[in-house]
Amino acid sequence: MATTASATEAESNPQENPPSESSVPAYQQVSDLTRSRDLSRSGVFQKVWSQSTADRNLTLYGFRRFKTTHLVNLRFLEEEISDVDHRIYQAGLSLDDGTLDHKTDRLGLQCSHRDANVPAIQDSITDSLVLRLRNLLKDYDDALASFNKLMAMETFSLIDDEGQSRERNDLHPYEKYKTRLVRADLGSRTTHDPFRRGIQKALRRFQYWRTRGKFSIDEERDTVTRPSLGAKTVSYLNSAFLAGILSRMLASLMAAAFMVLPLIMVSYQTRQSDHLITISVWIIGFSLSLSATLRASNLTTTGVVAAYAAVLSVFVSKN
Repeated sequence: MATTASATEAESNPQENPPSESSVPAYQQVSDLTRSRDLSRSGVFQKVWSQSTADRNLTLYGFRRFKTTHLVNLRFLEEEISDVDHRIYQAGLSLDDGTLDHKTDRLGLQCSHRDANVPAIQDSITDSLVLRLRNLLKDYDDALASFNKLMAMETFSLIDDEGQSRERNDLHPYEKYKTRLVRADLGSRTTHDPFRRGIQKALRRFQYWRTRGKFSIDEERDTVTRPSLGAKTVSYLNSAFLAGILSRMLASLMAAAFMVLPLIMVSYQTRQSDHLITISVWIIGFSLSLSATLRASNLTTTGVVAAYAAVLSVFVSKN
């Protein structure tokens, strides 16, 4: 009787016993999964479309760099290649019959560690190992070359683009300040300009200090409340453009100072020996400053210093 009553109760309350997944047709499960993916894709498309049609270059051409993820991928490939490399070296060392001359031992194989149990060459060096090595080396070389090009691209901080910064509500404001994006519309950096780099860092700190007050940070709950999106409150800072202008102005002022100051000093000196000492000190100071601040080639540095010395020497000789 109890069994009959429970069965009757289950039939009267169908909501308490929903149909199992096995009772749902397979085509309906696939349809529900496709519909959920379409909904998530449509939400992502709204975000992507607004970024792809933005009026600001920072938003339009700024992309995430994924620096750490690239490095992790390179380390994984490095570890896999290292394992294959160890097997190849151990197989090669097993061929040594003790007649290896240290004068011709370019790789120092006599000092290499030898494993106790090394498989036979026909068991360790196989076709599958060679194919795996080729694929790993190809992936590793491509990843290294791509990462090298990626790191040479112009970057800006996520906090410079407040519009994109507000979309990343999963990050702390300081994380946004440290996050770097690359500019796909600008060329690669071919030279290292310390003035430009220092000015750009200062502009990023200023932007972080200015925008940090717009976020309400709860240290205990570790949450960040972002402000409401408004057209008037969103700011953009093209730090690369501003840093380029300011660094060129600073470099021009320093060049003018190195040209004008020694000429002023020489004009007030009457003895020829004082002229030579003054010009020599300024030439040495200019060469040291140029070498310490700019990563120029040796030939370029020598040419610039020679031109600077020639200008000062001509002025002294006329006096």
